[in-house]
Amino acid sequence: MQMALSRQDSGIARVQGLYRLLALDMDGTLLNPDKVITPAVHEEIRAYMRRGGRVTIASGRFPASVWLHARAAEMNAPLIALNGAVILDEATGGLKAGTPLPPKRIQELIRFADEHGAYVQLYGYNKLYVREINEMNARWPLANVVVSPDKELNEQNYAEQLGMIEVVAVGDLLQFVSGISMPAPPIYKATVIGPSPDLISEWMRRLGMEAEAPQLAKPSQELHLLAMPQQEAAQPEGVQESPQLAIARSEPAFTLTRTGRHRFDVNAYGVSKRSALEQLCRELHIPSSEVAAVGDYDNDADMLAWSGLGVAMGNAKPHIKRLAKAVTSSNGEDGVAKAIQKFLL
Repeated sequence: MQMALSRQDSGIARVQGLYRLLALDMDGTLLNPDKVITPAVHEEIRAYMRRGGRVTIASGRFPASVWLHARAAEMNAPLIALNGAVILDEATGGLKAGTPLPPKRIQELIRFADEHGAYVQLYGYNKLYVREINEMNARWPLANVVVSPDKELNEQNYAEQLGMIEVVAVGDLLQFVSGISMPAPPIYKATVIGPSPDLISEWMRRLGMEAEAPQLAKPSQELHLLAMPQQEAAQPEGVQESPQLAIARSEPAFTLTRTGRHRFDVNAYGVSKRSALEQLCRELHIPSSEVAAVGDYDNDADMLAWSGLGVAMGNAKPHIKRLAKAVTSSNGEDGVAKAIQKFLL
C-alpha cells in the first residue's frame, strides 16, 4: 500500500530538521500485528536519531513495557506510559513524573463497575491490581514483553522481562484503594472490560460520556467527564441517578478513552498522551510545531491533533485518519518506517 496524504494537508513539506521529536504509539503503530518492531522500523528510527531527532513512545501500556521496547530501539527521550499518566526516564525506566487517579474517584469507578457487572483492574507503577487472579489477567504481563520472532511466547522464554511486571490479587478493591488495611499505592490508570462493544459504549454514556467518533471541530477523541448543571442532565421519569454519578456531575472526574472493542481506560481528569507530551516538550524546549506523532486509536487522537505533524496509521479508524494531517501505511506494512522516510529524513 502506498502512503497517502489526507487531502486537507497535501502541501506538507518534507523539510529536514523540521520535526525535532517523534512520538510513537505502540500497539497498532510501532508494533506490527505480531507485536514486533520490524527491522525496517528499527532502521528508520535509528536514521532519524542519527540526524539529531529525539524519539519517544506514548502508550497506554505499563512503564516497564514501554521502557523495554524503547531500550530495544535505543530511543533517546523520556517516555510516556499509561495514557500519559506517567513520564519515565529513558535510561533507567524510573518514574520522572506522574498523575494518579484520586482515591475518591477510583472508589466511584469501582462502585459503578460493581453496579453494572463490569470487570475493572487498576494499574500502579508496573503492578496490576485485581480482585483475584484469573486466566485473563494472569497473562497480562506476557502481553507486555519485547517479543523475539525466534522465541515462543511463554513464561519460560521471557522470565526476565516478566519479573518487571506483577499481577497482585488484593481481594476487595474498594477496601484496597481506601487504604483501610494498609496505605494504598498510587493508581495511574484503570481499565473497564465488558462482554460486548455495545455495553462498553453504554457504560461510557452512563459515566457521562459520549463514545462515538468526535466531530472534526473537536480537538480530541479523549472524552472528559465534565461538570454538568443538573438541569442539563435530567433523568427520565422514574429513573434515579446513582450517588456516584451525582457526585461526578458536580466537578471534573475522569478522562475516559475507548481502547478496544470490549474495553475503555480511565485516567485522572485532564490526563492524556497530549498532556504528557506538552510536559515533555516544555522540558526539552521543543514547540508543538516541531513534534511529529504517529498513532492509530482513540487514545492517540489528542496528540495527533496537537502535534505539528499528526500521522494516522493505515489501520486506524476513519475518524482518526480524518483528524490527522497525513496517513501512512498499516502497521503490517512498516507504516512508521514509511512516515519517517517521507517526513523526517
